[in-house]
Amino acid sequence: MNPDLALQKIRACRIVAVLRGDFPPEKAIAVARVLLEHNLSVIELTYNSPDWREALPALRRAFPDDLLVGMGTVLNPAQVQEALAGGAQFLVAPSFDPASVSTAHAAGVLMAPGVATPTEAVMAAAHGCRLIKFFPAGALGIDYFKAMRGPLDHLDFICNGAIHVGNIGDFLRAGAAACGVAGDGLAGSGSRSLAEIGATARDIAAVVRAVSR
Repeated sequence: MNPDLALQKIRACRIVAVLRGDFPPEKAIAVARVLLEHNLSVIELTYNSPDWREALPALRRAFPDDLLVGMGTVLNPAQVQEALAGGAQFLVAPSFDPASVSTAHAAGVLMAPGVATPTEAVMAAAHGCRLIKFFPAGALGIDYFKAMRGPLDHLDFICNGAIHVGNIGDFLRAGAAACGVAGDGLAGSGSRSLAEIGATARDIAAVVRAVSR
């Protein structure tokens, strides 16, 4: 997907729902339907989940126009290439690997590498990264993010790591372009019921609406 359009969709949704764990195609599709009911239309599968190779194309086929589907936990160029071959529309990493970024950009795909310091953020931007993952956001804290973003407010950050309904609003109000929500913050590792996921998605969507007013 065109990186401009992928970034536009992420900025518009403001939430990336991360499906890490037991999400075979049928379960991933069911979760996606629940998320879409609450206008959460961006999903990130992860490379270290067992069924992503089947789930990714299944999601693309089931929701060709309604869903943006990316691949996370991409650590090296070989994984970048495999994720793109599987149909990933954007890429996310927990760390900044210049070779992986170059591979993604050569393919014309948006990649958000992970950074934890201003130096890493500036280096990622210098490599052409238009979206940068602040990670682990929850552990580093909202005050750290505010301090780091102060001189770097020209960069678009997505905040990931221990993000949940209780702190999403803080990071968005502090200037995050979006937040990535994994684990029990939204979809769990595959054991949460659709009703639980739907209730959390509803609460997250309410926070996003309140922040966007």
